Amino acid sequence: MMEILIVGGTGFIGKALQKTLDGILVPYKVLSRTQKSARHIFWDPDKHQLDHTSLGSITHIINLAGAGIADQRWTKQRKEELKTSRIDSTEFLYKECSKHCPKLIGYIGISGVNAFGFKEDILYNESHPFGEDFLSQLVAQWEQAHRLFEQLPSFSIFRLGMVLSSGGGAYRKIAAPMKFYMGAVPGSGKQLVPWIHLDDVIGLTLKVLQGDALGLIHVVSDNSSMRDLTKTIAQKERSIILIPNIPAPIIRLIFGEMGLLLTESIQIDHTKLAQSGYNVRFNNLSDLLYEKEN
Repeated sequence: MMEILIVGGTGFIGKALQKTLDGILVPYKVLSRTQKSARHIFWDPDKHQLDHTSLGSITHIINLAGAGIADQRWTKQRKEELKTSRIDSTEFLYKECSKHCPKLIGYIGISGVNAFGFKEDILYNESHPFGEDFLSQLVAQWEQAHRLFEQLPSFSIFRLGMVLSSGGGAYRKIAAPMKFYMGAVPGSGKQLVPWIHLDDVIGLTLKVLQGDALGLIHVVSDNSSMRDLTKTIAQKERSIILIPNIPAPIIRLIFGEMGLLLTESIQIDHTKLAQSGYNVRFNNLSDLLYEKEN
């Protein structure tokens, strides 16, 4: 019988995944620093603490752990937190599960498509080498940690584009000022943003859990311009863009190095996803307009 261990279950994707698993009656447990329900298993990876007494029945791990990339400026301290919350926690997870999860047969880890630097004239596929910037090297080390589980019968790494859903995440951050007609397009607006809808992340996860291991895969529906993305969200929020584009230097002044996520272009090849047999539900930004409210 399948039983899933969710790591990072309190985040945007983790909450949606739990709701879906509840709906289809798939048993799961969640690693958590605070035990708020019977499903929670205590762990504190910083202190190398984990209650392994409930791990014996786990067959699959979905590792969504990691401090939010765009939640805070990338100070030296924050960069270290971004690393430890992904790399150190995954290495500790492997150490514990290799001893206490005898039934483990499957693993899904997430990373991000910002793994190559920013050269908008290149269509990056899964075989392109990593870039040398901070974010690219973070992804490289993150995926190396995931690969500790690579010997399992089912192993996948999802390189996610911007995960969109009106229920939270990047969408809500972009939409927040639109309530007051203060929304604006960052940078030139021409920069490309690889994206995927939350429902498709969950759908692909279920497909892999059913036995279709994918290895490393770019989980992206399309590469859309920041202008089109912002205007589509404004339309869904019944707002309009009145403020001129925010110049890239201003964004860098406000957000520091993290501002690159808003102003730089990256184009991601998603051929492998198209050939995987998974039927992507949200292929175009216009599909967001007809999304059911969460």
